[in-house]
Amino acid sequence: MHLPLTRSFIMVELESSQSMLCPACGHDNIPGSDACEDCGQNLAQTHGEGVEAEQADASIFQLPLSRLNPRKAECVPRRATISEAIALLKSQRVGCVLVTGEEEELAGIFTEGDVHYKVAGLIENLDSIPVESLMTPRPSTLRPGDPISRALHLMGLHGFRHIPLVDDSGRPVSIISFRDIVRFMEDSFTAS
Repeated sequence: MHLPLTRSFIMVELESSQSMLCPACGHDNIPGSDACEDCGQNLAQTHGEGVEAEQADASIFQLPLSRLNPRKAECVPRRATISEAIALLKSQRVGCVLVTGEEEELAGIFTEGDVHYKVAGLIENLDSIPVESLMTPRPSTLRPGDPISRALHLMGLHGFRHIPLVDDSGRPVSIISFRDIVRFMEDSFTAS
């Protein structure tokens, strides 16, 4: 005999069943889900030796971002010119500079993508335009103690290549890039 699946029946079943936590980000998923609703991690269960290795590999994503040894954030004040921001990008060989406000809080991010799409061929006098006019304001940020999985999730969701890491006051302390995460993963897998 089959009972009709009503909303209340489904909710009771969900509440009485076990949680299905994502090994990558810890999100509580609906049991039986193939992929994490939060980060997209494959949740399909495999049997045998692969499970242990998969769980060990997933554990690196729970490590704090500080383990990536992120480089110091290169910053310019919001009144700096586009020319000054580009000079810093070039001299430090970085893909972005962080733009700070009067109290050194993070105000925005200016990336090499901004140079390609907002500056190149469109603006002639780079010495007279403040970087704040072309920066991306209020960028998404993380803290050094946040898990690597959170950075990957933000990067995948929004197409970011860089994420500023800030202290509790919102001041930039460092920056991580997608390249940093890939390098860390390569090092972790070759070491094991």
